Amino acid sequence: MRLASLLISILSALLLGACGEQGKYYEQSPQAIRSSLRAAILPYHILGNQAKGTKVLQLDDTRTAVAVLGPNDSEMMRFVTTVTPDGTGSRVLVELAPPEGRNKERAAKAMESNAIAMILMKKLADEHVAAAIEHRPFDMMFATPAMAKSMIGASPEIRAQIDGANRAAASMNEGASHFEAMDKEREAREADEEFEREQREKLVGNNSKGY
Repeated sequence: MRLASLLISILSALLLGACGEQGKYYEQSPQAIRSSLRAAILPYHILGNQAKGTKVLQLDDTRTAVAVLGPNDSEMMRFVTTVTPDGTGSRVLVELAPPEGRNKERAAKAMESNAIAMILMKKLADEHVAAAIEHRPFDMMFATPAMAKSMIGASPEIRAQIDGANRAAASMNEGASHFEAMDKEREAREADEEFEREQREKLVGNNSKGY
């Protein structure tokens, strides 16, 4: 079996395992988590020059997606987060998905043929979602093994260099992120208003059928 096929099998097993566990539990309501996800900004500068921005999409009542945008605002990939109620909290499941539309098939093939990159992208998506829900900064060392993190943490000089490099890279899209945040807040308000409007229409429709 080729290495790529093996890695794809491992990634698929990991994703299936996550589905079986129904995601990670948070002691927060689905509404609060969805609000945090819509307001969060993905540090897309770490994805390289091809990534030009992001877009948040409310796919339905339970799924929120972050679309990574390339040149001409074309979608490259989606991080899809499913949030479902669980007792007093919520279950959160994060998955990678190709974009909808004309680029879907091509993107799906690219994702399948780049298994190692997809493993890293899954880690990035998990960290983005966790940071948003936990209201903390994005951990730029999200892909670093725990032992390596401990070694780096024990060396203030190395950690300072890494933090400085991350700040320099982040500053390149800081201005864009400010306006992006404003757009996300506006989109979140519009999504909430649209959802409330749909619920009112459903309620009116149900009441009309009852007469």
